[in-house]
Amino acid sequence: MRIDPKDTVGVVLEDIKRGEMVCCGDITVTVQEDILMPHKIALVDIKKGDSLYKYGEIIGYATQDINKGEHVHVHNLDSEKIMKQ
Repeated sequence: MRIDPKDTVGVVLEDIKRGEMVCCGDITVTVQEDILMPHKIALVDIKKGDSLYKYGEIIGYATQDINKGEHVHVHNLDSEKIMKQ
């Protein structure tokens, strides 16, 4: 699910497996690893330090490079910077 055109991550609405193709609006993504609902998937390549957008809002920053189709979660996303601002 992608709510806003500037979203860089989408929400997985059902469990998806590595290698599957998923469509999120006008973006098609090849899933790079198994992702369980309701986690997030990168809809674009994201560089370390980039803002991540979900529902049109910044939800955090990438703590490492994240490739399109990879799982986005606490292992590669820092949302605490947002809370401190």
